[in-house]
Amino acid sequence: MSHTVLIEEIEAWLIDKALGDPDIVILFQRLCERLSGVGVPLDRAALSWPTLHPLFRAEQIFWNNEDGAHLEQHSHANRHSESWMRSPFYYVLQRQLAMFRRRLTGDEAMADFDVLKDFQAQGFTDYLMTSSDFRIGEVSEFEDRRTGTLASWATKREGGFTDADIRALGRIQKSFAVACRVAIQRRVTTNLMNTYLGPTAGKKALSGDIQRGDGEQIRAVVYYADLRGSTRMSAALESEAYLGLLKHYYDCVAQPVLDEGGEILDYIGDAVLAIFPVHGDTGLREAARAATRAMEAALALREQSDEKDRMRFCISMAVGEVMFGNVGVSERLSFSVIGPVVNQVARMDDISKVLGRSVLVTREIANIENKSWISLGDQTLVGIESPVELYARLCDIDAFEVNPEMKKTA
Repeated sequence: MSHTVLIEEIEAWLIDKALGDPDIVILFQRLCERLSGVGVPLDRAALSWPTLHPLFRAEQIFWNNEDGAHLEQHSHANRHSESWMRSPFYYVLQRQLAMFRRRLTGDEAMADFDVLKDFQAQGFTDYLMTSSDFRIGEVSEFEDRRTGTLASWATKREGGFTDADIRALGRIQKSFAVACRVAIQRRVTTNLMNTYLGPTAGKKALSGDIQRGDGEQIRAVVYYADLRGSTRMSAALESEAYLGLLKHYYDCVAQPVLDEGGEILDYIGDAVLAIFPVHGDTGLREAARAATRAMEAALALREQSDEKDRMRFCISMAVGEVMFGNVGVSERLSFSVIGPVVNQVARMDDISKVLGRSVLVTREIANIENKSWISLGDQTLVGIESPVELYARLCDIDAFEVNPEMKKTA
């Protein structure tokens, strides 16, 4: 079978993958394997693209014929790093080149980048980069350029790539770009859904639960954290200083929720609403312990923070049935939880100012580790028909002073 026919088969395979839901790491690995299989002498390859993600500005896959493919993610902080600015990738982007080649052996050898000198030392003989220009969301490495993917290909074969090899890599470029665009847009969409809705809600939205009222009744530990004195601080501090304080606060009270497997559903002003779903007969114990670990971590992080004197907050936790789904109007929905227990934790937060405690929980949660909690007795919560027995941490060294004025009006 001719080389041209084999490349046409790879092109057809790529288009077929584009019509599905390809995983880009697996896609790139299989492509490299297929190209090697038809005689293109690949020993190393890389694929890079910009992305929309709160932590990462770009993603990159590296492949070699011994270890296969693996994904690396590059943070926003490295956007202007020296290694990036002096890389062939940056050079190609800046000059908007469709193709870039450097022979690494022979009379035409040129290793004008540090990474190419490293490749020479490793025995590579030829290096080729190809670019595909398409928009990924609104991401662009340069304001005047629509950036798609950059692919690099390297070989150790004596004499490097042949003209036929170069033509083969050029031919598959468009069909590969189509498959990449599908896979990358899917990744970007999932990243955004996870960032703004959370993984569970994001998955539900992507699976079609997008109408008002779509959702399910679940049992969960509801976690509610609220910053004290935020109105006063927002007026007294410069905007940048106040935003910096909020960043530290959310790192304290929200990140531990994610670390323990909880779902952050909403930021209500400076309050954080989250849930730890209860699964199965033993789920309450697991959910309550996870929520408690998140709470303990939040208080520990506060103590380690330079902002601890100003960053005073209360965490309230209760267990109950909630409706987890879409609320709002059809044109503007929010995926959240509703139910009496959600109102209850907000009212527990209100009374924490009177009781002077940084953590309040209900009996169901306290009973999981009953030696860690002390009962404060039945408390009347605004809007809650019956008194609720509340518990505080037995060793609550972070207790607030009781506000006498609020106690008078409680």
